[in-house]
Amino acid sequence: MTTRIRNCPGCGSKNVVSDSKHAELYCADCGMVIAENLVDTGPEWRAFDAEQACKRTRTGPGMSYRIHDKGLSTPTPIMPPGIRRVRWANIDSNEKTLTFALVEIDRMACALKLPVNIREAASVMYRRATKEKLIKGRSIEELVSAMLYIVCRQYGVPRTLKEIAEVSRSPLKKIRRAYIFLLRNLDIKLAPADPSLFIPRFCSELGLSPATRERAIEIIRGDKNVEMATRGWGPIGTAAAAIYIASILGGEYRTEKEIARAMGTTEITIRKRYKELEKRLNLKVDVTSSRKGICAIE
Repeated sequence: MTTRIRNCPGCGSKNVVSDSKHAELYCADCGMVIAENLVDTGPEWRAFDAEQACKRTRTGPGMSYRIHDKGLSTPTPIMPPGIRRVRWANIDSNEKTLTFALVEIDRMACALKLPVNIREAASVMYRRATKEKLIKGRSIEELVSAMLYIVCRQYGVPRTLKEIAEVSRSPLKKIRRAYIFLLRNLDIKLAPADPSLFIPRFCSELGLSPATRERAIEIIRGDKNVEMATRGWGPIGTAAAAIYIASILGGEYRTEKEIARAMGTTEITIRKRYKELEKRLNLKVDVTSSRKGICAIE
């Protein structure tokens, strides 16, 4: 039993005792009854360990859209021996589809190491698509994959379509088609992907120093036309080109092949992008002497 009264109004003592048996609050020094007929808002049961408390409590975890019933269902009690448990055979097909989709979201999000808020947002998007009748006649795997990609873009989490396709059961082509379908029908507006978000993760994979990583980010931010250049599907190409230039400038040369293998792109794409960056930023990168760490900046 708790109360806001801390001091005795009679003698000013702080030795105030709460008597739950008599529902009173009194001063242990002067004996003055400060309050009576108090209501105990605590539980009416007792528990002597954590397991017992977990079984007796009537509250549970917070509501979650990642669970098909939002975590608000009542669990089936354990039946005593000799009593058959009732099996609910007539489960709604929409409920089954929703359950499968939410399991797929959790599976793919775990494989991509995505935080809980991304999973919640993807689950909310799937429920919205179900409400607007966009699920019928389409593969759940490709829709869920596209939703995860859209939510990652909205929250600024650097994941590419190729990375999502690697953990999905649908090919990249179908995921891309579902992505366009959802953008049109759910009226979602996405800003162009920021290539600088991909740089820290891939610089770490390539073993580059923090100085090279910061230089690559500065190259991206120094390009005023980067938003126009990254419209479409491939911010990875621009990020790879920035890392390539920064590795040369910082004396930590990495070949186009090494960067392409780490970032899931091609050497031709890196070559094209870094020539575009070199032209727009007025840089002169000497690739022939880059193995020696020599480069010139205009």
